[in-house]
Amino acid sequence: MRLLALLLFLGVAVGNAFAQATPPVDRNVVLKVALAKDQREFRIGETIPLQLSYTSSVKKQYQVNAAQSDRSGRMNYEQFSISPAEGAVDPSPNLGSLGGITTYTFLTAEPWTIKLNLNEWVRFTQPGEYRLIVSSTRVAIRDPSNPRGTSDVTARSNEITLKIVKAEPAWQKRVLNEAVAKLDAPLESNGSDQNEIRKQAFDALRFLSTADATRELVKRMRGAGSGSFDYLCMLGVTSSPERAVARAALEEALGDPDRAIDSVFLFTLTTINSDSNGGNANWRETNQRSLEQLLAALPAKRGKALSVSLTTAVNEAWNGTALPQQTIDKLTAQLMSVFENLPLDQQNFLLNYRWEKIKSPAVLPLLKRYVQAYRDFPELRSDPNYELQQVSGSALRHWYELDPAGARSTIIAEISRPRPRFNARVLGVLPDKTLPELDFVLAENFRAHQGSNLASLIARYATDAILPQVVEKLEPQIGKLSCDVQDPLVAYALRVSPPTAASLIQKVLATRGEDFSACNRDLFQTVPQIHYDPILENFAIESLNDPDPDVALAAARMLGEFGSPAAEAALRKRYTSWCEHWAGREAQLDKIFADGFDADNDQLNLGLNLMQALIGSHAWLLDKAELQSLAEQTKVRQVRQQLESYLKLWEDEPITINIEFPGNRLYARVAQYRCVSLEELKEKLAQFPAGTKFALAIVPTESAASDVTTELRQFLTSHGMSVTVK
Repeated sequence: MRLLALLLFLGVAVGNAFAQATPPVDRNVVLKVALAKDQREFRIGETIPLQLSYTSSVKKQYQVNAAQSDRSGRMNYEQFSISPAEGAVDPSPNLGSLGGITTYTFLTAEPWTIKLNLNEWVRFTQPGEYRLIVSSTRVAIRDPSNPRGTSDVTARSNEITLKIVKAEPAWQKRVLNEAVAKLDAPLESNGSDQNEIRKQAFDALRFLSTADATRELVKRMRGAGSGSFDYLCMLGVTSSPERAVARAALEEALGDPDRAIDSVFLFTLTTINSDSNGGNANWRETNQRSLEQLLAALPAKRGKALSVSLTTAVNEAWNGTALPQQTIDKLTAQLMSVFENLPLDQQNFLLNYRWEKIKSPAVLPLLKRYVQAYRDFPELRSDPNYELQQVSGSALRHWYELDPAGARSTIIAEISRPRPRFNARVLGVLPDKTLPELDFVLAENFRAHQGSNLASLIARYATDAILPQVVEKLEPQIGKLSCDVQDPLVAYALRVSPPTAASLIQKVLATRGEDFSACNRDLFQTVPQIHYDPILENFAIESLNDPDPDVALAAARMLGEFGSPAAEAALRKRYTSWCEHWAGREAQLDKIFADGFDADNDQLNLGLNLMQALIGSHAWLLDKAELQSLAEQTKVRQVRQQLESYLKLWEDEPITINIEFPGNRLYARVAQYRCVSLEELKEKLAQFPAGTKFALAIVPTESAASDVTTELRQFLTSHGMSVTVK
């Protein structure tokens, strides 16, 4: 069908999606393409706005992906066929599609419309009259036989005609000047409108594709961070036909002492200098040369340009670009010397995600300054207060890591503050099980302020000495407090006095309705993460039949994660009753994105969570036969599909144990089970019957792989099982 369609329309298909299998054309979906303004003639480089309208007379069967834009700069749901093919090219043939946040809606007789600029996909290189047909795969039909619940279809549009004429130099200059004026205009109070105006100006420069426009786009790449328009500039420069001009402008900017060189700029430089047909090897070599050019330019950089450019160079080196270790160490030391000049998001990134790279006693003075300089903020959620709080909290954690004795007094002082600036995620690092000397300070501060940070610190450090004061304050307000205050206090009571906690839990579960905070819905998720006690299991088993499906599914999750072997029977019974309840009405739960969320979604989520708790618990083993039994109990599509995917993991013998070491931490998968430590993996493997055959597949990291292989082989052999190494 696809071949026939292409033969019927002789032209060029612009877009990567035509390299893949195209879904069949569905005539129940009507796609109309029109020019978004009353204009048929366009100059080469002029913005060509299109409007696409989708309709269907079939109700609630066709959902449309309502994505308006893509993180890669353009979407690939639509393909634009131009005839004749000569004189039209894809400006960015290697640009992929990364996806982004989207919504879905059902098509109706009322058009669903979207406006696009044809220039994103097509650049005309010579005058002429061209015919355009649009094919779109953003529509899917409801299809219960498909694992996704839908199958993609192709919608094909009507044909429109465009007349493309030569662009006069005077017109090109006028478009350039108008775009520059908009970009240079001072920002007004209405930021969203200003951003749209600026985006349109950048688009005009991108599509113009002249030498002057290319230079202007390079000029506008300022390394200003994720909130800037640098990414649009990159798209314009890398797609520009004026590659020599782009290369010269980039190299000139690279040598500018005040030009910040970020990762977007470096990517642009590599793209312009790379051979698009050279593959990954060529890209790596070109990227290496780009980094070397940046290193050569660093000595002349100053101020913010130096700090941003250093960050780019160091991150490239850490990401694996070949540099001598001595050079990397020198760059890292230089980066830390300008740490305080970095943007806050970069400081946070280094402390949270690159800590192992910068970890050194030499950074202690820096960490201390950040902790001691931090202050209270009346409104934490406003910029830059939140970022500053994150940086200070990370600095305190790392200070303690490097110098426990030196940081202890600061942590104690912070815990003692009337309004601690951090919660137990930061201040809970002390090895002490409790801090009795702070009991009454915490109790008095909570009585006065009742903040969530205080509640979490009481849960972490308080002894039973202040239980009466906490219960006196908590019990009358159950259901009225925010959950991030109530849940830690319940967890505290559970730790120091399970009988007292039992009465509080009963009240939490019973307190519900419009006038309450609905903390009963996440009790079984939040409290056991802070402190787990076996008395929670009985409450959770009873709650599996709660009329509120959110409570029931939270109970199922907790039993799957923390429950004892005795919880298996309760979960099986509830899963069976759920399957029986929906037998014959499975279509009611067969949801696709456009259906939205309603009570049926809650019931579907309950069934999925019951199933997942049963098959994923570390307290018992469900083998192939038992998974098959669970699958045979239901015809609900999503539940059966998940079970069938897990069944496939049991089909091959030997059973594969997959082990990886992301962030130098072990992560293992065996059958349907996930393990986050070697000990947890051993506990799960010990549940398999003697004689089970395993195959070990490890993504190695230094000596960890061989050590784990040896230890697991010895363990499995001692339990009467065998293992081979893939």
